[in-house]
Amino acid sequence: MADQAEKLRKIMGKYSKKENINESKARKAKFIGVTSGKGGVGKTNFTVNLAISLRKLGYKVVIVDGDLGLANVDLITGTCLEYNISDIFLQGKSIFDIMTEGPDGIKIISGGSGITEFHLLNGENLNRFINEIEKLENYFDFIIMDTGAGISENVIKFLLLADDLVLLITPDPTSLMDGYALLKTVVLYGYIGDIKTVINMAGSKGEAEEVYNKLNGVSNRFLNRDVEFLDYLNKSSIVANAVKKQRPFVLDKPNSSVSKKINNIALKFIDTEKSKFLKTKSFSKRFKEFFLGEGDLNK
Repeated sequence: MADQAEKLRKIMGKYSKKENINESKARKAKFIGVTSGKGGVGKTNFTVNLAISLRKLGYKVVIVDGDLGLANVDLITGTCLEYNISDIFLQGKSIFDIMTEGPDGIKIISGGSGITEFHLLNGENLNRFINEIEKLENYFDFIIMDTGAGISENVIKFLLLADDLVLLITPDPTSLMDGYALLKTVVLYGYIGDIKTVINMAGSKGEAEEVYNKLNGVSNRFLNRDVEFLDYLNKSSIVANAVKKQRPFVLDKPNSSVSKKINNIALKFIDTEKSKFLKTKSFSKRFKEFFLGEGDLNK
């Protein structure tokens, strides 16, 4: 961690003057990082439907597909994405140039598919990307990052910057184990935002509560962190059919129980009294504090 911090300190020192990174006095957007310890738990599907639910409540929402090289938000939404994050570096595009309109007015920024050149954001590219993402903060109400699954350098970087970390797990024991391992990593790296979870593909309410109690129990005991239970989602043919149609289920079957649950989860992110962390920390400010050790995270 010390070596990484020193390396990133040099990067920021070299490029921050060139890019003119500014700290905003007050932020508008809430940054939500949606993640999972393993693939196949429905993370991207959840992200898309949550974004649409928030949009239906009248908020401006952008999804940043952070699963670089393996992005599939376009498949879930049936959206044709002309550009992706790599075009910021390869073609000099801005974050707004590569943005595409998705279902119901949400915006989408693709991480690209099959891209290998930028599987790690580092050096000048990392600094450039941070500056571009920061441009979204005063335009959108919610920035939702759909990270890659598992523990990788990029996943950790993105999650450490989130106001809310939403961990998707299933009743599968490996999902619980890998999810906890991911939480442990981000907490050890100094994450101070809120941790929330959704139990997906649950067979019943009782099963979901059992899985949650296990996760929250080990998190409390070993990490001294509470995990908020947002809700659980049952296994549903409605979800599977919507994926096949490439149409988000909150639009395909808006009156279904699973859609209503997503809508209720969205309401939990609408708070009138946002945390001091959210109000006062700009994206680049938190980046420098997390990775470069500048300043006090608790101020």
